[in-house]
This record gives sequence, C-alpha cells and structure tokens, in this order.
Amino acid sequence: MFTTKSSLIRVATSAVVCVAFALGTAGVALAGQRSHSRDHSSINSRDHGHHGNDASGVVTALNSPTTNSITLMDEGVSTTYTTVPGTTTYFEGSTAGVVGDLAIGENVKLELTPTTPQTVTKVTICLVHVMGTVTAVVPGVITITGFHSSITTVDTSGTTTYTSGGAPSSAIAVVMGAKISAVGLPGTTAGTLNAVSVNIFVSTGHGDDHGDTQGNNQGSGHGHGKSFGHHNH
Repeated sequence: MFTTKSSLIRVATSAVVCVAFALGTAGVALAGQRSHSRDHSSINSRDHGHHGNDASGVVTALNSPTTNSITLMDEGVSTTYTTVPGTTTYFEGSTAGVVGDLAIGENVKLELTPTTPQTVTKVTICLVHVMGTVTAVVPGVITITGFHSSITTVDTSGTTTYTSGGAPSSAIAVVMGAKISAVGLPGTTAGTLNAVSVNIFVSTGHGDDHGDTQGNNQGSGHGHGKSFGHHNH
C-alpha cells in the first residue's frame, strides 16, 4: 500500500544518497519523506531527470498496483513511468525492498529498459544522511543539532545498526554531546528520520572542526577533529 509523506524535511546536515547516485542538499531542504538519497520531462526528458535508460526525481504520484506507474518531478516538469509487477525490483539504498516502500515525496532513481516503450526495471529509493551533535536521547529517539542549529529527530528501532570508530557498537554509545551521523528514510513528520544505521564519531582529542558545504574548516580546534558541515554524496 502506498503512503504519502510531507514534501519537505529540513535537517541539520544532510545529503541524499543512492547506490551510484547522489542528490546533494544545499541549505538544506530536501524533498522527500520516506527514506533508509534519490524530476522528469515527458517530452524533452533528456534536459531534465531522464537520461537514456535512467531517470531520477521526486515521487509526486503513485497509482494503484493494477495501473503500475510512478510519476516523478524534475525542475517543474513531470513524467510518468510504467512498472512491471514481478519484474521491477525495489531497493532502499542498497537493501532490497518492496513496492510498498515507495511513498510520495521520496527521491528515487529509476533504471529503464533500453527499448521503447520504456518500462522501469529497478527503483532505488534514496537514503538521507544527517550529521550533528546529540542534544537529547531517550530509547528509540535521538535529537541532534547540526549546521545553523538545525534540529533533526532520529527515530531508531530494533533493526537500526550502530558503529563507532568503524567497529560495531550499540545504542548505549549514543550519549549527550556525542557527534553522530545517521542514514535512513525521512519519517512521516518533517524533520524526522527513520534510521537504518547510526555512526558515533570517536573524539581524537584535538578539537572539532566545523566544515561548510565546500569542506572548509571553521573550527577552533587544532586540525584533527571531525568535520560536521554539509556533505554531498
């Protein structure tokens, strides 16, 4: 069953990431509510999100399984693509999913058949990547503050995985003041993320540098801290 998500999520530090595909966020506002990155023209599609056998954009409409279509928007131009039950595959990032994972507002990438009429062979729902400092934590919910004091609520579950310094970790490691990154799908409420994975950064003891969208450091540390600016993937 298809669901509808709000059309805008503003996050502390975010990027939309797909397998071999990325949609960066500038300020950061990214269209997309559920998703574990990520827009199209019906006539001059090559000038927009449709390039040969690939297409990408924001989901604006989903028809019932009997009609099997996905409508994407790119630069104000809309295109509808046809899916094939039993043939079209679905992924959340690199993880296999199902058609029911699709929702209005998600950023997606489509792979299309090379021959006309083109149909969709693969749908990849783009995951969102957020980063920030933990300002509140209770079981199942982490609140982080990031660039420009933006606040994101990271919802976790029993399937959320944790790492710290590249090693397996657990939710216990997420404490007040910790700097973390989380990857997942946008939640049903603006400013929330359903986390697939959470990484806790390990302090090096040399201060934390704060990078901007270009990766420039603005912190007062001595050069070996983590960078918490906007990152495009």
